[in-house]
Amino acid sequence: MNKTRSFLYRIAKIAKHNPADLRVVFGTANAVAEAIESPSADIRVFPSIDYADITCASSRFVMQTFPGIGASISMLEGAALAAFIQKLGAKRIFEFGTYKGVSTTQLALNLPDGGMVYTLDLPEDHPAYTLAITKAEEREIATEIGKGILIPQELRHKVIFLRSDSATFDTTPYLGSMDLVFVDGAHSFDYVKNDTEKGWEMLRPGGIIAWHDCTPSHPEVVSYLKSRTPMPTLVQGTALAFVKK
Repeated sequence: MNKTRSFLYRIAKIAKHNPADLRVVFGTANAVAEAIESPSADIRVFPSIDYADITCASSRFVMQTFPGIGASISMLEGAALAAFIQKLGAKRIFEFGTYKGVSTTQLALNLPDGGMVYTLDLPEDHPAYTLAITKAEEREIATEIGKGILIPQELRHKVIFLRSDSATFDTTPYLGSMDLVFVDGAHSFDYVKNDTEKGWEMLRPGGIIAWHDCTPSHPEVVSYLKSRTPMPTLVQGTALAFVKK
């Protein structure tokens, strides 16, 4: 009750001195409410780790900026993936979901010479998918052309493009061979489950599987990850979750 009174007192002061600032307060409150209103999408149950704890003070990563590109990883998320690459000494990475190639670029930039990113997305000439994709905007992304278009030419020798529906993709040639698997394809429950199970098959013992968009705005991702054992760990300040095999 004391906290409620204190909050209302501060709201009254803001309303008196600068009412426009109430938009910031209520915007933040609304974002928090959205994050916890649905138990199935509440990410507070996940263990979390600070970015500083997955890297070291002397680490050096290479990053490329892509201003204004949506549906992609943030710079901190890119740095976290780079930290995983360095920690694992990764040379083989499998990515579900190329889209424009933002995350593919960050992965390739931080691989050593001889390293390779295998990135999977739907073929542009036949972008059919087998499992349900719940959100309309994701169905649009699935059929967009220009997959991987932002990957710089000088990095393309480190990238192998695979064109297939992940639901029908054959993992046999890649079993147990990947150091890092990054799941960032369709965000429906069925596709996250499919991509995770296939990614786990391809991951070597001691490797890391990471998921993007473990956030209340993607409740089906959260719901699936809650069903897994062991439960993934969130990187604080990001929408990345990960598990070591």
